[in-house]
Amino acid sequence: MEKIAIVTDNACDASDAELAEMGVECVHLSVTRSDGTQFPSDNTPENIEAYYDYIPDCEVLPTTASPSPLAFAKLYSRLVDEGYTHIISLHISSAMSGTVDVARIAAKDFPVQIETVDTKCNTVGQDMFVRRIAQLRNAGSSFDELMAEREFITGKTSIVFMLDTLRNLVKGGRTGKAVGLAASLLNIKPLLTVDPSGEVDMFGKAKSIKRAVDKLTDYYVKLQDMFGPLECCFLHTRNLTGVNALRESFIERGIPFDEVDVRQVGPVITTHVSVGCFGFAYIPKANA
Repeated sequence: MEKIAIVTDNACDASDAELAEMGVECVHLSVTRSDGTQFPSDNTPENIEAYYDYIPDCEVLPTTASPSPLAFAKLYSRLVDEGYTHIISLHISSAMSGTVDVARIAAKDFPVQIETVDTKCNTVGQDMFVRRIAQLRNAGSSFDELMAEREFITGKTSIVFMLDTLRNLVKGGRTGKAVGLAASLLNIKPLLTVDPSGEVDMFGKAKSIKRAVDKLTDYYVKLQDMFGPLECCFLHTRNLTGVNALRESFIERGIPFDEVDVRQVGPVITTHVSVGCFGFAYIPKANA
């Protein structure tokens, strides 16, 4: 009889307690200050809010790092000892982190089937991906059925958001300083998504929050045309005003949407995008 474990990492931005309630194990990427001290790795609301207080004014950005092979090996070993016959390990896009590669290295020598999965997404999109697989596992789906769902939702589950400032991307070397300066002077708000390959892609820009909301709404309509009915989770880094404006835009335009939650983006991703972001994550609606 199959006994299936599910593993993810804290780039999904759910707290350890939330994941445990679903029966999901978690390994942790680290976020380290310039003095070598680490931020708490559990995505509790208190820890996320403390990070939002810290990140806008820090002179040297914290660094993020993948979990070690030993962290994965210890977890996989415990799960094998507990009698699990299959392990599904769902991780942040390999275009953004080496986490899934580390998981694959650690998984090589175990006597059970360990499926290491590049979700091609991150933060709340990754959370929605993990929740879908966990919900189906908890409802009795087989390993093969879970792998079929993984194939179906990969590339169709992601995030779309407005970046309020390019400061952290520039400081982290992820875009040119000239680009950051130009965007700052023009007050341009980049509109970003994580594409089906797991790469960050700028699909537009706006000179005001209102125009950003309009374009994010247009993008949601485009996604529904491509993938059919979606589950939607609004997301932000301390910008509920933006979330509320986006929700109102959906309603005013009569767009059908199944809102499942509003969630905060945690420290791993906030290190690169800073505060002020807002947008949505999406996943195709589950079959009834």
